[in-house]
Amino acid sequence: MKTPTTILLVDGHCLFREAIKQLISAWSEYELVGEAASIEESLSILKKVHVDIVLTDIDLVTESGFNLIKECIQLEREQKVAILTRQLHPEYIREALRQNVVGYMTHHLNASEIRQALAAISSGKTFIDPSACQALADDPFIECITDRECDVLTLLGHGQCNASIAQRLGITEKTVKSHVSRLLDKLDMTSRTQLAVFAQSTYLLDSIAPSSESN
Repeated sequence: MKTPTTILLVDGHCLFREAIKQLISAWSEYELVGEAASIEESLSILKKVHVDIVLTDIDLVTESGFNLIKECIQLEREQKVAILTRQLHPEYIREALRQNVVGYMTHHLNASEIRQALAAISSGKTFIDPSACQALADDPFIECITDRECDVLTLLGHGQCNASIAQRLGITEKTVKSHVSRLLDKLDMTSRTQLAVFAQSTYLLDSIAPSSESN
């Protein structure tokens, strides 16, 4: 029998935390090993037990869930961090992507969808709530990206390397690197992986098909 995925639930709102706790406890593939309302409580649990997924809200009443993510990184353990929140502001979503969260779920999801999201995360995938994807796609901030940068970003989302992108778009690898560098600056991100997840989260993958053929 497969060992259950262990989860630490972090939310500053007691009633909502209790509701999610009841859901997770009913799913045999997961084991809730702790619950917390603050960063201090969360870190105390993380130092004592093995946690596969930290499921946290962004708003922890008097603290930010983003600070918890930073603390988790400093622990240098293997736990993944996913967000479950009501927040749909594009900047919150972009910040989550910059911090390499493996999931961004909102209160728009029903119980079955949350379970499916956790399954995707447990299998090594990244899950971004469709509502969050739409919020990013509708964000005027996207307008600062040029058409060519959008093409490069889209192909990054398809997992293409610089050489493949250059061949697909009929440009040099040096030009691709320049576009990637500008995208990192414009989106305030630090890695190709973050750019790829961003592309996957904004429906950009529908705008250009992955291909090794140049135009």
